[in-house]
Amino acid sequence: MSDHLLWVEIKDNVAPRTLHRAYCFFGHPSVASSLYAPLMDEAYLLIPKGEKIGLELQKGSWLPGYGHAEHLFADIMFFWQGDYRFVSIRSPGVYDLGWHGARSDPFLSINYAKAVIHAGDGPNRNWDAGLPLELIPDRAPYALEAGEEVNINVKFLGQPVRASCTASYWTWDEHGDKRVQRGDAEENGDFCVKLSQGGLWFVDAAYSLPEPGIWKATHSLANFFKSGDMLPYNTKRYKTTLSLWVR
Repeated sequence: MSDHLLWVEIKDNVAPRTLHRAYCFFGHPSVASSLYAPLMDEAYLLIPKGEKIGLELQKGSWLPGYGHAEHLFADIMFFWQGDYRFVSIRSPGVYDLGWHGARSDPFLSINYAKAVIHAGDGPNRNWDAGLPLELIPDRAPYALEAGEEVNINVKFLGQPVRASCTASYWTWDEHGDKRVQRGDAEENGDFCVKLSQGGLWFVDAAYSLPEPGIWKATHSLANFFKSGDMLPYNTKRYKTTLSLWVR
């Protein structure tokens, strides 16, 4: 997680016909001052029978525990029993580690985030959100407990890939904390995560393709570029983050 992280949060076990707030964040989870509301392409909810419901995210500026922290949110009613998937897709943008002193190698960052929510006693067990880069746990993500291990299967366009994977607890410094789990998925796409403690975890996978191109900036970023600039990139980097609440 060298750059900012896109992630979502929502209660993962709910009663049918109840209203709950879903959140979308962008920044570093352990640093409240880094959070800001990004440009988004889409947010949606997949209901148990597979239908897709578009969501209109609203912008918030205050959160208990964080204080002044930009974020996006939507209130969702869970009408049916079964498993839902809440998904956010950030607008693509070019990023270059060379801006911060590393070797320059610009890439087009394509970010997805998802969470699974279980409502009632429905039998549905579909945790695929229909994303190009998917993370599928080998068991119910809303029933994980501290001390357990879970295998996350990573697929790109339906095929297992050896993506670069990271698992981190939300308060850890993802750049320097030695407890952060890093590695590549196996040939079959599996990545094993050790859930050492209860609370909010993030599992993310990144997969790059050598597809150079040019991106027209949709916004301005510090001194690096301004809206309308044409920025070349060498690769496309897909990244998906799965949020897990561990008991």
